[in-house]
Amino acid sequence: MQLITILGAAVCLGVIFLRAKAAKGRPPADTKKRLRTAQILLVALLAWLVINFKLQHLNRALSGDPAEAPSTWERVVTFLAGKD
Repeated sequence: MQLITILGAAVCLGVIFLRAKAAKGRPPADTKKRLRTAQILLVALLAWLVINFKLQHLNRALSGDPAEAPSTWERVVTFLAGKD
């Protein structure tokens, strides 16, 4: 795992923690708003995975390392990105 991935995860978790801490005094959100938030988080996670795998491949290509067989996650991300 690369440093940028760890930093990105730390920032995301930090923002989620701060928002949860600020929301303690507010009334609970309705279901529609929760589903929209879950959808946004899922799209952001998928985008993050696609970018991360693309950067890993670019890093390997630039360093001259031999190509490896794609992992299960890489195949899933490639399929979701629409590049069969």
